[in-house]
Amino acid sequence: MTDGILALDFGGTKLAAAVVDLAAEKIVGPVIRKRTPVSEGAKGTMDAMIQCGREALAVFNRPEVVKAVGISFGGPVSEDRCSVLRSNHVADWNGAPLVADISQAFHLPASMDNDGNVAALGEWWFGGYRSLENIAYVQISTGIGGGLIFGRQLYRGSGLAGEFGHYIVEVNGPQCSCGRRGCLESICSGWAIARDGRGALALGSGNNPVLYQLSKNRAETVTAEMVFEACREGDPACKTIVKNALNSLAIMVVNLITCIDPQVIVLGGGLTRSRDIFEKYFLPVVKKQMHPFFNGRCRVELSTLDGNELLLGAALLTQKKSSGK
Repeated sequence: MTDGILALDFGGTKLAAAVVDLAAEKIVGPVIRKRTPVSEGAKGTMDAMIQCGREALAVFNRPEVVKAVGISFGGPVSEDRCSVLRSNHVADWNGAPLVADISQAFHLPASMDNDGNVAALGEWWFGGYRSLENIAYVQISTGIGGGLIFGRQLYRGSGLAGEFGHYIVEVNGPQCSCGRRGCLESICSGWAIARDGRGALALGSGNNPVLYQLSKNRAETVTAEMVFEACREGDPACKTIVKNALNSLAIMVVNLITCIDPQVIVLGGGLTRSRDIFEKYFLPVVKKQMHPFFNGRCRVELSTLDGNELLLGAALLTQKKSSGK
């Protein structure tokens, strides 16, 4: 290995760093993960990520072969992909010159994009789709985002293409982190499902006996994964929450298919690791609602990269041809 890439993933819930060997097409060494210190804002998150990156380099033990840094950021970034526009989950990121700051911290050139674009790039190249011309990637995690590959190039529009979480799917629906109402993210993201789980818990144990037991009736502990587990075990309230969330996601996906006619749509992100839930409550709705013109024309699949598409895609950003620069 002569050219390694330090890959950094700034998420709304978790931070991750690892060294990627692009020639070998894999992450080398352990992935360093930490909880995002949301209460400490952008500065605390930046400090924690620098520590993650340094730990990743230390355990790799060959820092001299690392030639660049690729950055995935969980939120919209500037058109030149040098600074952050905002984060809906961590305060004080607006306008932060993240590429320059990371470059200075590690004394290496750095490249950045938002996490949806990064994951789309990583999924296309490493997930078994690189022979295809056109794919869409939808990320369902703390928030909802995505990215588009058109003509074997990452499509960014004027910088904000692929913000699938902010499709309006319910007029006058729940409040979204962006300030509007009824966005897909306000119904189907990790934070929205956890919010609805807490709301169900407040109605009493009779409506959600499994969630009541899993959380020990402590609303502050409820997570989307907990709601999924309660749904899996037959909790009535949690089944309703999950069905509503994934029905809204399915409607967005079939409309996206009708709009852009991709060869495949891949869904990834932390929530999709509950594959059984998506196979039971999401894929059948997509099949039922898809326009007949597109049956057999577009595949809808779940990622098999277990979240590593973000780090792998971040590494690819440093390669001009692969990143669509």
